[in-house]
Amino acid sequence: MQIKDAGFFTRGKVILPPSPDLTVDAVLQEVTANFAQARSYEVYKTALLGADLIVKRSGWTGIALKLKHSAKETVILFNPLAPSALVRIFAMGLVPILILYFTSWKEILGEFKAFVSQSRLLGR
Repeated sequence: MQIKDAGFFTRGKVILPPSPDLTVDAVLQEVTANFAQARSYEVYKTALLGADLIVKRSGWTGIALKLKHSAKETVILFNPLAPSALVRIFAMGLVPILILYFTSWKEILGEFKAFVSQSRLLGR
């Protein structure tokens, strides 16, 4: 397993060996049971383009997860976002994004990376 940090304009990556058994539902169960429950986060499937799951702390702070399979590897892409559609439409601009990125988004990304490195399902 290899974890690459998310940058300001790039998604983070959790690179695993080929794992066709790793499904969105399996990741949903793992994240819900071992990450979100202890921190009172909400985890749910989404219809947003480029995301399969959302881990939501608040309307302003969350993580989008996208699972991609290929013949060589399985990759979980992750990036911070504001899960609330109203927040994204009415309150997102450069200054709020910068403030969130360097405060609560950095914190939730760090928590997620620590969780992935300790997870039995994802730490293959």
